[in-house]
Amino acid sequence: MTQTEEVEPPPQIPEKRTSNEEPPSSKTMRYDRQLRLWGEEGQSLLESASICLLNGTTLGCEILKNLILPGIGEVTIVDNNTVTLTDIQSNFFLAPRDLSKPRGESVARYLSLLNPESTIKTITTPCPEFIQNNLGALKNYSLFIVCNLHYSEYQDLAQLAWDTNTPLVVADCLGMYSVVRLVVKEHCVIESKPDTPLPDLRLDKPYTELIEFYQHIELDTLTSTEHAHVPFVVILLKCLDQWKADHGGEIPSNYKEKKDFKKLINSLRRKPEEENFTEACNMVNKCVTSPSNPLTDLFSDPLSSPSRTSTMFWLTVAGIKQFYTVRGVLPISGVISDMTADTESFIALQSLYQYKAESDAKEVAGYVNGFTASLNLPLVPWEFVRKMTKNCRFLKVIRTSPVDTKLPADYDDDDLISIPLLMKCVREFERQHSRCPGDTDTNLVGDEEKLSALLGTLQKGVTEIQSMFVKDFVRFGGTEVPSVAAFTGGIAAHECIKLLTKQYVPVDNCFVYNAATQITTVFKI
Repeated sequence: MTQTEEVEPPPQIPEKRTSNEEPPSSKTMRYDRQLRLWGEEGQSLLESASICLLNGTTLGCEILKNLILPGIGEVTIVDNNTVTLTDIQSNFFLAPRDLSKPRGESVARYLSLLNPESTIKTITTPCPEFIQNNLGALKNYSLFIVCNLHYSEYQDLAQLAWDTNTPLVVADCLGMYSVVRLVVKEHCVIESKPDTPLPDLRLDKPYTELIEFYQHIELDTLTSTEHAHVPFVVILLKCLDQWKADHGGEIPSNYKEKKDFKKLINSLRRKPEEENFTEACNMVNKCVTSPSNPLTDLFSDPLSSPSRTSTMFWLTVAGIKQFYTVRGVLPISGVISDMTADTESFIALQSLYQYKAESDAKEVAGYVNGFTASLNLPLVPWEFVRKMTKNCRFLKVIRTSPVDTKLPADYDDDDLISIPLLMKCVREFERQHSRCPGDTDTNLVGDEEKLSALLGTLQKGVTEIQSMFVKDFVRFGGTEVPSVAAFTGGIAAHECIKLLTKQYVPVDNCFVYNAATQITTVFKI
């Protein structure tokens, strides 16, 4: 190449066009994954929540860790204990330099590093004294957590929480065993978010607009491309018309009939590769049914009758109940899943379901407004009514028992029921002797006998399995195993988030973990 020859410049890489959309905020990026679970509304409830932890044990710190990381608003730790060597050995949020220092303040210092958005306060007053002196202020908390305490140390708080319907989570961890108990008078869940909800398509009782939509489509006149993109909802409705005409107006109800119904669907298929007809066959068992009313229990609840003391939840339930009485069906959700269809047909079908859902919600709102007007109550916000009607098939109400309710002595699984029973005995032993059973090696047998005697006061005799548990509880000497506390802390925090966000269905009401056998169970007390 001569010096006079010009070198051809390299090709220019086109610049990326800037989008008009604003980049996500740092908060959205930080909480992205959890926002996908409980949304902005759930996150807002979490960030505005104020919780109180009594006793900053290893388990208590693990619970707080899993609440602070997702952005809990404010935490108060009540703990008058000083850090011991056992604390340092079992608690990730303590270091050797914290020995003999106030435990609450020490763990708060490390927990505060997890998320600067959360505020952590500490109180070094003994728990019973703190409760007695702050009964009025305690009403401002969103949730209480109690760890490894005897009932006598927090019974006033338990009564306050029950009277004000404030959730109380009582957790206990010792050795290879742990218990988490939820205590709340009434917890109403609107967004229970089941894993595999059945589609709400109203195929058994189609509404007028849906009938007009599918009857307008003539399958025989469509091109091959159009035929392969007919929404499966239309295919099912057309086949149901033909089936009802041949079966006295009834829809297929058993295995044989649904098998024959699928043959009817396939008879309309032009090509084997038409995916919309495959979808129609796959949805027969899910959609071609006459569903029972999932709200029977709620409709029969005395609170479903409007009164001056009715909450927004129960006023809306009353409105949905009235809608069901008039229409014979529940309000439709308006949500349809993705399907094989051309864009125009899918959008038209989606709009149709959304319009019907809006219409049903407005009718329910009319009933609710009538109740509030007659009872001279504030109006229930439209957004609240719309959310409840959208999720009405999955509404849940959890009612637990007070924390001092006796554990069942005749529970059929004596293996796992023995764990909360013995936890209760350990705390009673600690109250009577000012120490945990087995905290010294001087008299392990004597501690086993004392613990067995306490268990004997709660039931008739001590079983062989329970004798083994007694030995285990004494052997660990009141120590929390870090891995067990971490696992249990995650479970307890998860339940706290359910209670605070009012999403997903919480445990009802006692969770038990046996780390020695890797078995968990839930039973109702």
